[in-house]
Formats: sequence, structure tokens, C-alpha cells
Amino acid sequence: MTFRLAHVTDPHFRGLTGLAPRDLLSKRLPGLVNAWLRRRRLHDMNLVRSLGEDLRHRGCDHLVVTGDLSNVGLAGEWHAALAWLQTTGAGPESVTVIPGNHDLYSRDIVASGAFERTFGSFQEAQLRPPGARYPFVRLRGRVALVGVNSCEPTPTLQSWGRVGEAQLRALDALLVSPEMRGCTRVVLIHHPPIVYRGGERRNLRDRSRFLEVISRAGAELVLHGHDHRDALTWVEGPRGTRVPVVGLGSASYAGRPEARARYNVYEFGPDGITATTFAHDPVLHRFGEVQRQVLADPSPAACRV
Repeated sequence: MTFRLAHVTDPHFRGLTGLAPRDLLSKRLPGLVNAWLRRRRLHDMNLVRSLGEDLRHRGCDHLVVTGDLSNVGLAGEWHAALAWLQTTGAGPESVTVIPGNHDLYSRDIVASGAFERTFGSFQEAQLRPPGARYPFVRLRGRVALVGVNSCEPTPTLQSWGRVGEAQLRALDALLVSPEMRGCTRVVLIHHPPIVYRGGERRNLRDRSRFLEVISRAGAELVLHGHDHRDALTWVEGPRGTRVPVVGLGSASYAGRPEARARYNVYEFGPDGITATTFAHDPVLHRFGEVQRQVLADPSPAACRV
């Protein structure tokens, strides 16, 4: 039986509930200004609502959201995200959520565990390291969803990520654990482990170490967001295999048509993985298929690490 996995990322929901006066003395102030002056134009909540309706009728088995559900990590933004998740018709057992850099926006969020408390039911897992929240594994039939946290608070105007040694060691062990034998392993991470844009202020700082883990332990698919663009890169896996790393554009982007609000659906069948992109058509005012490809291992190609 074919398993159908939907991927959504970077919706950037809005909502001011939870904003405190002290937030106006922190990096949240320039973040809120940016959300009001720039993101309000580029990210249309009507588009992401329409995407949710389209997704509900698509008949997927599971949905993954790879972060940036918010702009500045406010409770109101997360509550808007929770309300949207309900419109997809999928319960927490059928949805997996990991944080983005806009979710773990400040040190107080990380220290309090506010994101994990809000989305904890979407992270309930069969496997995770003792005493740690990430990485975690949710087993759905023969598909293993592996959630990794690449986010930590950064200085203003920077959005780089880091997985960290402890999490990388745990990820290495989980990917080769007996429970994963025979599973299609899908690793979820917010930051791309590949350099698509110049400048280190927004890249994954320990991407080389992350790719070492994938090269040694293997995975069948890596999904990410963050860059608001579609991307496909193949990286080295164990024993000469290659692993597809797939990035996806924002679920709410209202800008140029070729990057407009979108989501991917992956079908895991006996012949491999088929990836289909559904994007919003500004003329027809609906979501439609814009690309379909089989993720078959290509000849070796270089990637920017």
C-alpha cells in the first residue's frame, strides 16, 4: 500500500496574543516591524487557509510541518497555527511539527519549552534519547519520521542554525537502531543542510557534521524549509547510495508566481518515492499540480557544503 506524506513549511502565521511590554526591548521589536512592513505583504493568510482546504481533500496519510509557524514566537501566532492544523482534518497522530528559527526566536522561549508545550501532541514519539526532546522518531507503518531541531536564538538580523553534537550523536544512533530496520527514514529539519544562499548568517553552521551522519547512517529522504524556495540536492549516503534533500517554498508566500504558496506530497510505493508539488495559481485562484518527479538516485553530483 502506498503511503502519502504531505510537507508544508514556513507559513508564518500572525497573532499578537502573548506580546508583553518587555518584548519591545528585545529582538522581537525589529521582528514585529519586519512582520508588519514586509511579511504582511509577502505572506497571505488567505493563501495558507486555501492551502489547508486543498490539503484536506488530498487524502494524505500524514502531514509534516518543518517550522516557522510564527514570525516572532508569540502564543497568538502558534494558536493561529493550531487552528489552521484543525482545518486540515488531521489529528496530532497524523501531523508532525518541528520548530523553525522564528519559533525558537528568543532565549525565554527555549528556556520555558513553550513551543514544545504548545505542539507536544504533534511530537509524541516511539523513540527519542533519554532526557532529550530532539531528535525524535514517529513510526507510521514502515515510514519513520525523524524530527531534528536545528534552531536556537540568534542575534538580530541573523537566522543561522545549529543541530549540536549531542543531537547529532543521538541522530546517528537512531537512524541505525533496530526499530528502524526496513523503514523508509524521512529526516525533518528546518535549516537546509546544503548552502543555497551565500553568507553564513542564515545557514546551518554544523551542516558538514549533519551530512557526515547521513553519509554514515543513511536516510531515504531529508525535508527542510527556511529558504522559501524549492530545491532538490543529492548527498552521499552509505555504501555508495545517494539521499535526496528536498527544500520547499513557503505555504503562505504571495509574491512571484513561480514561488507562490505551495506544498509537496510524497508517495512511498514499491517503485520508490514520487514527489508532487501543488502550488497556488493566481489566475485560477486554486491549488494545482505544477511538478511531479520520481526521486531516483542520479549519477554523482557535487553539492555545496
